Amino acid sequence: MRILIEALGIHYTGGGRSATLNLLEPLFKIDTETQYTVLLSQPEPTLETAKGNVQQVVAPTRHRLGLRLWAQAVVPLLSRDLDLVHFMKNLSTLGVSAKKVVTIYDLTILLYPNLFPSLDVLYWRYIQPKMLHRADQVIAISNATAQDLQQFYRLAPATLSTIYPACNSRFEPATEVEIQRVREKYHLPDQTVIHVGRIDRKKNLPNLMRAFSSFQERSSFDGKLVLVGEEYPKSLDTTLDSTMERLQVRDDVVFTGPVPSEDLPGLYSSAIMVVFPSLHEGFGLVAVEAMACGTPLIVTDAGAIREVVRDAAMIVNSPHDVEALSHCMLRLWKEPTLRDELRIRGLQVAERFSQEEAARQTLELYREVIGVK
Repeated sequence: MRILIEALGIHYTGGGRSATLNLLEPLFKIDTETQYTVLLSQPEPTLETAKGNVQQVVAPTRHRLGLRLWAQAVVPLLSRDLDLVHFMKNLSTLGVSAKKVVTIYDLTILLYPNLFPSLDVLYWRYIQPKMLHRADQVIAISNATAQDLQQFYRLAPATLSTIYPACNSRFEPATEVEIQRVREKYHLPDQTVIHVGRIDRKKNLPNLMRAFSSFQERSSFDGKLVLVGEEYPKSLDTTLDSTMERLQVRDDVVFTGPVPSEDLPGLYSSAIMVVFPSLHEGFGLVAVEAMACGTPLIVTDAGAIREVVRDAAMIVNSPHDVEALSHCMLRLWKEPTLRDELRIRGLQVAERFSQEEAARQTLELYREVIGVK
């Protein structure tokens, strides 16, 4: 097989980068016969193979619009002699002669259009459905996303496949030495409540701050709320500063900014709990990473989250229910038995999302679409 993988834009830290690398690294290990060409916006050393069957083509720009224009010019030309093109991050191009597979993360932009630039909303409303109806197969990263694709775009079930993203094997309970290292590096106290994810409006951080403030008042907790991740310019949450001032919690909130992936297991493991109160998620890789590190988890019932965590987390029915979120935090703080139960369940549930399984399912799909046994 000869396959082109369009993975432009994964130089940005976040779930998209993690999910893409977590899939491609094991895929290239188990499939050494296929000739792969990978379009990237920066070189990715972890995608190099001993067999030499993976060629990386790096775009000449990282500018968002420039990447899309470059892809539209290059992908149709490269696809002429290929069996399949896999667009790994929602967007595809016109004029592709090979079979086409597109991975869709979520349709949050249609559910919460006020959180996104108007041009992006118009694209997803009117252009994206036309592009997806031209695809031979669409991969949804959860059953919830697959259902949204059927509801909004009327995609036929036969053209939809659900393949869950994988959790990198580096995510496991960290040693005390590693926990102490990350605490010192980021100047964190022994007691922390942690949120991991981009700092944007979808993550519902003002309500997290309100719940945290209430939790502080009702408990003896004297640690910090730690927000791990970079600001997302396309959906800046301009209310965070005023929320902290009004609640008088500015000194109790730590913004780490983006962190290296190797620090994340220690950060998760160092926390008393991870709280992930997102308005909507197509999967929620952060939740799986937290469970894999054995950290008690609180989430909101948003998109695919319940599907992913099952019974291994405390689930708040509405992301707008600050009182319920605060109550869950208080329960986890006061009940060590509950924390231990969630750790055990979380470790078990996280095992479902292995890199090898995601790679195997993806390779099977490639063969099915191309017609190779």
